[in-house]
Amino acid sequence: QPRPTNERLLPLPFDQQIPQVGLGMCCRASAYDDELVYRTVLWYLLSGGRHIDGAHLYLNHKAIGRGIREAMRRADIPREEIFVTTKLWTRDFGYNRTKELVPQFLEELDLEYIDLILMHAPSHFFPKLMSNDCTRRGITNAECRRETWLALSELREAGVMKNVGVSNFHVQHFQDLEALQTPQYNPDNKPVAPIAVNQFQFNPFSPDFAVDTYNYCQKNGIVVTAYASLGGAMNHISSSSLHTLESISAKHSTTITQIALRWAVQKNVVVIPGTGNPKHMRENLGVYDFSLTDEDMAALDNLRNDEMAKKFFYMEPLD
Repeated sequence: QPRPTNERLLPLPFDQQIPQVGLGMCCRASAYDDELVYRTVLWYLLSGGRHIDGAHLYLNHKAIGRGIREAMRRADIPREEIFVTTKLWTRDFGYNRTKELVPQFLEELDLEYIDLILMHAPSHFFPKLMSNDCTRRGITNAECRRETWLALSELREAGVMKNVGVSNFHVQHFQDLEALQTPQYNPDNKPVAPIAVNQFQFNPFSPDFAVDTYNYCQKNGIVVTAYASLGGAMNHISSSSLHTLESISAKHSTTITQIALRWAVQKNVVVIPGTGNPKHMRENLGVYDFSLTDEDMAALDNLRNDEMAKKFFYMEPLD
């Protein structure tokens, strides 16, 4: 299949563009079996999708790369049409470790370059159970973020990736990286890449801190990528919220999932729903084919006021 007719792309630094609908390669059985990963990536690219979102933590780089290469061979897809994202896990933060490990991603994926590499989180989720080069040297999380960013910026200059971004960052974490523009925190005036993307949990039920992060990114030219586009909401929302979703879905002859994805797309957000099912891949790419009205968007924006939404799990800001 060709690329979707109404495909939307968002601009990134260095004259790059990122497709607004991607394929998440995490958090389901088919994302951890090499053969299923290979087939999933192959099916998605042959269905017209052009954005694959992975991570070193998911241990599926080699299978993703194999699927990409096979799709390029079968359908004559140019490499520059395929947008590949991966992430550096917190265990591997630190200037020297980052410089050592990240080039190995190219070997694992068997690619000449990666489009986007993200810092997977601002710090360890379980600091007492995990360590990295930074914790062993006794430096703060803020210092660790800064030196890791400098290492990624240098790798970008060397051509390992086109752009650099972050994941699960909130407003206070951006300020740590912005400090690298000052002599106090970057006395050698090393290159500092712009923050291209922030990937975090964002959907119509998002709490205030997530909305604040979204607004900050929009104001500062940082593309938002959303995971958990329904946030597991269907098992927990009130009947009135469910009625809102069902009525908008019926109005557009789509699924509720497509409505949630389209809501994000119209907010200039990238979405990365994960599936190994070709039918669902086509449905997800189908969100380019319809538009929500202003009334629809307002009704969906109002879902975050659902009292039940406050009980959903969200990734709280880390130190």
